[in-house]
Amino acid sequence: MRRLAVAVALLLAAAVARADDAPVQVHAHAEPDTVTIGTRFRYVVEVVSAPGAEVVVEQPAERLGDFEILDFGVQPAAQRDGRTVLTRWYQLVGWEVGHHLVKSPPVHYRVAGGELTEAPGEDVGVTVESVLAKTPDATDIRDIKPPEPVPVDWRPYWVLGGALALLAAIAALVWRIRSRPARAAGALPPRPPHELAAEALAELRRRNLVARGAFKEYYSTLSGIVRTYLVQRFRLPAPEMTTEEFLLTTAREGRLDPGHRRLLGDFLVESDLVKFARHLPTIADSERAWSAAQRFVDETAPLTAPEPERRRAAG
Repeated sequence: MRRLAVAVALLLAAAVARADDAPVQVHAHAEPDTVTIGTRFRYVVEVVSAPGAEVVVEQPAERLGDFEILDFGVQPAAQRDGRTVLTRWYQLVGWEVGHHLVKSPPVHYRVAGGELTEAPGEDVGVTVESVLAKTPDATDIRDIKPPEPVPVDWRPYWVLGGALALLAAIAALVWRIRSRPARAAGALPPRPPHELAAEALAELRRRNLVARGAFKEYYSTLSGIVRTYLVQRFRLPAPEMTTEEFLLTTAREGRLDPGHRRLLGDFLVESDLVKFARHLPTIADSERAWSAAQRFVDETAPLTAPEPERRRAAG
């Protein structure tokens, strides 16, 4: 038995040593790890990388495991014992009582001359407790308050005020239309963003960058087309935002439905891998990325009138 215990101890020590020597290590913890239902808590992920390792951390848009993401942030990279430490924090909230395991976001890395590899993640246990279960003998339950006096019904006054405001707005609109100079005959309204994006996608395909092996230029141009379309179509400052900031903004404001947000998230993450991690995609990957961009533009384009009707409206 003693020999068996010694062998197990040696194996554990060897495993710890191998983990410490790994090019990229992922550490995570929750602050605190026990909360009540609906209470926010902080979840922190540290990615420790050896010199020369290129690291890409994927950003979840809405949830981490059983918990909803309310906010997140990225701290500046730091040096610790000759290694680079990337720290990201998330503000999470849970709505289901019980013990939950939070798996850290996927982390990919590449060392010089090596293949793109996924670093082992770390699971963190978080316990969500019921508020009622923690105070079963609560004595602060108060009696029902007496009825409040009936408030004044202001709705007729609001309706009258709204009608007067509407009449004033209509009068101002009629005056503005009649007083503005007539537009030049035959002038067309600006082209819609989805038409401009479709034309740019077609031009990118005609350039045949993939056949020449210019994958980075291809993905940079493709990402720029999609981001420009987002600025023009949804008024989002997409060119100035990172992929993580953009996904969180669209999740908060609800400008994209979940299906389109997932499609766009996969596309942007893959583009970042090619542009910043020197990931070498295949021709099939490039074609799939172009099709994803075209599908996103087609499915989010607004319904517009046919071209003859647009010309008649412009005249």
